[in-house]
Amino acid sequence: MTLKTFFNFTRIQTLPAALLSPIAGCLFALWYFKSFHFWPTFFFFIGLASINLFVSAWNNLMDYQKALDPEYKKWNIIVAKSINPKLALKICLSFLVVDVIVGLVVLFMTNLAVLPIGVLCFLIAIFYTYGPFAFSRFPLGELLAGLCEGFFGFFLAVYLNSYDKGYFFISFDKNWLMTWTWDFKILLPILLVGLMCFVQNFNIMFSDNICDLDQDIRNERYTLPYYLKIPLSLKIFTGLYLFAGLCILLAICLKILPIWSLLMLIILVRVIPNIQKFRAKQSKSETFHLQINNLMLFNASLAITLLLGIIFR
Repeated sequence: MTLKTFFNFTRIQTLPAALLSPIAGCLFALWYFKSFHFWPTFFFFIGLASINLFVSAWNNLMDYQKALDPEYKKWNIIVAKSINPKLALKICLSFLVVDVIVGLVVLFMTNLAVLPIGVLCFLIAIFYTYGPFAFSRFPLGELLAGLCEGFFGFFLAVYLNSYDKGYFFISFDKNWLMTWTWDFKILLPILLVGLMCFVQNFNIMFSDNICDLDQDIRNERYTLPYYLKIPLSLKIFTGLYLFAGLCILLAICLKILPIWSLLMLIILVRVIPNIQKFRAKQSKSETFHLQINNLMLFNASLAITLLLGIIFR
C-alpha cells in the first residue's frame, strides 16, 4: 500500500475538521476555568487522531464487505486501489490498540469519570458499521456522530483540562463506597457550548445521508432522511444551524463565552450561502463539501474568539 493510498483509506484529510472541536474545548477550559493540563491533553489528541483514523478506515472496510450495489462496491477504495482486506483489517486494529493504550494512560492521569464516556465512544466507533445491526443502517448515525465527534470531543477536551475542579468526579471512601459528583451549575454551561459542536457534526452526517439516500436504499441502509423524507430533512437541517447560533448568543449573554464570540457572526456571510446552495441541490460532489466548510468555520471561529477572550481578558 502506498502512502497516498493509506491516506485515502484513512481519510486523513478529514482529521483537521475532527480536531477543531476538541481544540475549542481546550481553549474553553483555559477561558472558563483558567486551567490547562498539558500531558492529559497531549495523550488525548493522540488517542483522538487514532480513533478518527480507525473510524474512517473501518467504515471503508465494512462498506466494502456489506455493499449490495455492485456499482457502489466498485468505487469503494478497497476495490479501486486493490487493498488487501486482511491488510486493511490489521491497519484498523493497530489504530484501535493505540487508542486503548492512550485512553488508559489518560484515565490514570485524570479520573475514573472519563471511563464511561470513553467506553461508549469506543463501542460506537466499532459498531457504527460493524455487525448485523450496525448503527449506520438505522436512523441513529446523525445522533451518534453529533455525540461522539461533536459534543463528547468538546466535553472531554474541557474536562481533561479541568478535572481537578471536582464538578464531574468519581471518588471512593475508606470503605470503597463510590461517590459520583455531578455539579450541574458547571456542567450546564459546558453543555450549552457543546451543543453547537453537536449540531455541526450532526448536520455533517445528516447532509451526507441526504445526498446518499438513493444509494443507501439500494444497500439496505435506512437512515434518518429515509424516514423524514427530503423536504422535512432540509427544514430540520436549516433549523439546527439556527439553534446553534442561538446557543452561542445565549452563552455570550450569560458570560459563558467572551464578548469576542460575537465576531462569530462574521462567518454568516459564508455559512448562509452554503446552506442555501445545499438546500437548492443535494449533491455529494457539488454541495456536500460546503457543510464541511460550515463546520470548520463554526469551530474555528469559536476557537479563535475564545483565544481572543483569553488574551484580552
